[in-house]
Amino acid sequence: MNEAAHPRPDRWSPLAVASIVLSVLPVGSAVAPVLGATALLQMRRRTDLRGRALAWAGIAVGLVATGLMVLAAWGVWKATEALAMRPDVALRAAWAGDAERFRQQMTEPGSLATAAQLEAWVAPVRTRLGELLEVRMGEHAPAAEGPVPERELPAAYEAVFAGSGSELGTAPVTVPVVVTFARPASTEAIDSIRIKRFLFKMPDGTRIVFPEDERPEAQRSAGTESGPR
Repeated sequence: MNEAAHPRPDRWSPLAVASIVLSVLPVGSAVAPVLGATALLQMRRRTDLRGRALAWAGIAVGLVATGLMVLAAWGVWKATEALAMRPDVALRAAWAGDAERFRQQMTEPGSLATAAQLEAWVAPVRTRLGELLEVRMGEHAPAAEGPVPERELPAAYEAVFAGSGSELGTAPVTVPVVVTFARPASTEAIDSIRIKRFLFKMPDGTRIVFPEDERPEAQRSAGTESGPR
C-alpha cells in the first residue's frame, strides 16, 4: 500500500537533464537555473521522476557559468571603453608634456617619442589653434587613403581647441583627427591595441601627422605636414 501511494522514481526528469546539459553551454547557462528550479518543483509533485542531483547541479553550474560570462562581458566592455579613450589620454598627455603617459598609449614609433619630440609636435598646433579642450569620437568613419594594413584600424575623432591661436581668434574650433590603432600580431586581446599615428586635418587644409607617416610618398595627399622624426 505504501509503495503504491508513493511509487519509486522510475525515469529521469527531462527538465533536470536539460538543466545540466544547458548549464555548460554559453547561452544555455542562463536558462539552466530556471529549468533546474522548475524540475525540483515538478519532482515534489511527481514521485515517479528522479534527477534532483542533476537539477541542483544544473542550478549551481548555470549560476557560476552565467556569472563568469557576465564578468567576461564586463571586462570586454571596460577594455573597449579604455581603448576608445586612448586618444584623449594620449593627446592630453602630449599637451601637458607628460611623455611617459603618452608613450603608454602608443605603439612604435610613438612609444619611443621623447619629450622634445612631443613639444616639437604640440607647439605649432598650440600656436595655431590654442589649448586642447576635449577629444571625442567622430560620427563618421574616416575615408580610406590607400590600402590599410591588416592589423591597423583608422578611426575618426575630433579634437576641440580653445581657438585662441594666431589664426582663429577666440572661438573654440573642432579639428578632425584620424587615429590609427594597431594590434600586435602576437595577441587578439583588446587591451593590447595601441595608437600608431595621429593625423590632424587643419582648418587651412594642411595636415599634421605624428609620428611621421610611414606610407609611401605616392599615397600621401598634397599639402601634408609630417611631424618630427
